[in-house]
Amino acid sequence: MGFRLATAAFAVLIAVAAAWILSAEALRPRLASFPAAAAAASATAGEHDRAEMAARIGLVRGDLWAEYAMTLVPQLPQEIIKGGTVAGRLAELAQAAAERAAGLSPHDSRIWLLLAAVTSQIDRSGHESDGALRMSYYTGPNELALIPLRLSIATGSTVMADADLQLLVGQEIRTILTRKPELKPWILLAYRNASPDGRSFIESATGALDPALLAELRAATPAK
Repeated sequence: MGFRLATAAFAVLIAVAAAWILSAEALRPRLASFPAAAAAASATAGEHDRAEMAARIGLVRGDLWAEYAMTLVPQLPQEIIKGGTVAGRLAELAQAAAERAAGLSPHDSRIWLLLAAVTSQIDRSGHESDGALRMSYYTGPNELALIPLRLSIATGSTVMADADLQLLVGQEIRTILTRKPELKPWILLAYRNASPDGRSFIESATGALDPALLAELRAATPAK
């Protein structure tokens, strides 16, 4: 009798867990993975509502909270890369959702970059986003898909004088120049929108490995 009750209770728990997982999965919108979510820059109100409901049902799933944050500011990646801004109440809500996501999934470099991106829009100095940006590097140092946005956030802030951050960003620039030359246009774009410290660092990190690119950088007109 006791065994049957225990088995029945276990079966009920399994059914509840399955319903919990499946309901969140059924509700979540199908978005491109951040920062490729630029493709979802026209996220609809329906997708936003579904993402919020899925996150609230999922509760402890960081990936769902990250998706909810992305539907609040879907245009964020491309705005940062081209030197634009995203601010206001939606940015603050996205920051809160991204903070929750990072706390639940601290292993995910994509979520740390999302948090750094949103925070960089609220605090333009870069000091508030610095910690999340570092965590993005620490948890995903070789994530090629994160390079363009990560480079733009780092070099656009006023924290590029920091030696540790210079090491992280410099390694990413070297990766582009030695392994992924097709990503060079992202260095040019980051340079155009970089802070004075960021431009100086890009020049120094580029010069020894690619003098031709350095000349192209210096010939470019900074957007700032």
